[in-house]
Amino acid sequence: MGHADWESFSRSLDGVRESVTARFRDVIFGPSREAAADPGDLASLWVIEPERGRLVEDLAAFGLGDPGPVAEQLLELRGSTYLARLDEHGRRRLATLLPRLLRSIAARGRKAGSDGEATLLRRLRSVIESIGGRTAYLSLLNENPQALERLVEVCEHGDFLARQVASFPILLDELVDERLFEVLPDRAQFEGELDARLEHAGDDLERQVDALRHFRRAARFRVALLDLTGRLPLMVVSDRLTDVAELILERAMRMAWDQLVRAHGEPLCGPQGQERTAGLAAVGYGKLGGWELGYASDLDLVFLHDSEGELQQTAGPKVVDNAVFFTRFGQRLVHLLTVHTAAGRLYEVDMRLRPSGKGGLTVTQVRAFAEYQRTEAWTWEHQALLHSRSVAGARSIREEFERVRVEVLTRHVRRDSLREDVRTMRERMRAELGRAGEGEFDLKQDPGGITDIEFLAQYWVLRWAGEYPPLCIYSDTIRQLESVGSAALVDHRVIDALVDAYRSFRQAAHRLSLEERPPLVPAEPFAVRRRRVSEVWQAVMVAGADPPPL
Repeated sequence: MGHADWESFSRSLDGVRESVTARFRDVIFGPSREAAADPGDLASLWVIEPERGRLVEDLAAFGLGDPGPVAEQLLELRGSTYLARLDEHGRRRLATLLPRLLRSIAARGRKAGSDGEATLLRRLRSVIESIGGRTAYLSLLNENPQALERLVEVCEHGDFLARQVASFPILLDELVDERLFEVLPDRAQFEGELDARLEHAGDDLERQVDALRHFRRAARFRVALLDLTGRLPLMVVSDRLTDVAELILERAMRMAWDQLVRAHGEPLCGPQGQERTAGLAAVGYGKLGGWELGYASDLDLVFLHDSEGELQQTAGPKVVDNAVFFTRFGQRLVHLLTVHTAAGRLYEVDMRLRPSGKGGLTVTQVRAFAEYQRTEAWTWEHQALLHSRSVAGARSIREEFERVRVEVLTRHVRRDSLREDVRTMRERMRAELGRAGEGEFDLKQDPGGITDIEFLAQYWVLRWAGEYPPLCIYSDTIRQLESVGSAALVDHRVIDALVDAYRSFRQAAHRLSLEERPPLVPAEPFAVRRRRVSEVWQAVMVAGADPPPL
């Protein structure tokens, strides 16, 4: 090589490498305004063969407390296919963004545990890589420091929110709103936002359904953000998620209805010469009916119509029987709600609680529904009816359902076998659904858990609703318990203990669901509350006595 010794050769080689590195940085960074805006460009990451030791030193200069794991993450990013796919502008924007992210991570201090900074970077990296070639989002974060800080805070609150943004980068648009961490829209504001999205979608059905999906994603994201930052109590979280579901269901029902009417005309009914358009409504059961929706809850739905009389067919152009129209409506609506596209899925839908279960009609005539509940329904179906309410559709049918619900719960419950029926169903559920291991507590299904409390509330309301009809007004467990206490039917100390346990168990289950984990917890921290619930259950459902004051 023309050198007298190794030292002179090494100096020459270093000079050549520095020259190559400088040219490489010119290509990566370029004379861009974005790169010039932040002097800490983390140059050691962008050399042809990055050296871990040098990178760790540079990261320490950013103020990171444990730069080693962070360096490993960045080296993985450096060699990723994501970086290889970026064009020149995308690389420049990424090179500008990374130092800013690292400074924000360092400014927030180390989390508990030595890998806290690397964990936060991992979440941020998942968002960055999900952006792919849409580097305008990188530019948004570079040009809007507040949005960048909000993204870091979002990822600081756990994997759930980070996964939401990574799965749907369009949520980054929400970070521009400075009110994101402070104000949650009420139902009326959510409704206005949804209407605006649908108006923007125009008359194209596919775009309209995508607008519903984007609305749900954005609304759920905003609720979760205030939830995980401690700004919303659990019950308010469920209320807002229920509002969102009802608004989406109402719009999806209109879409399915309009689509069928264009093909078949409106379903007409009544005596000849006095025909009218038949109506349709949706009833929510389970978590929807009880105002207890979570982030991943499905929708338990029953559909009712009021078609009756001699005339039972659509107006055309393609005439079909009303029964066919309503069956197709149910199928079309479920498809709109459950189909999975690039924008995600709206909801899973469960319709097994309709009369006669899976073998029953998709949409039931409201009077036939009432007669079934009066004469054929099992006790467990009346328990389910207690957690139901009308949620969308024709006002007249919704009002008729609410009247039927109260009538059935007050006058047609089999009270002579009620306690035995409720206890048998509960024991069957424990045997089939319990999954706790040694030292664990299944918050929902184990003795002394959530379902025991719900069954106690249902038993008391069904037992006394004939004498005290106001007991069955509410469809949620807490207000059912409080109604029983307000009527002085159960000692208020027992009610308070059950409500306290119910809130505690639901809060723990809610947090686990955000982490996509089953509702299993160590048994010891919940032992006292669980024992209290079990004592009430034994006294009421096994011994048949009044519960002892706790």
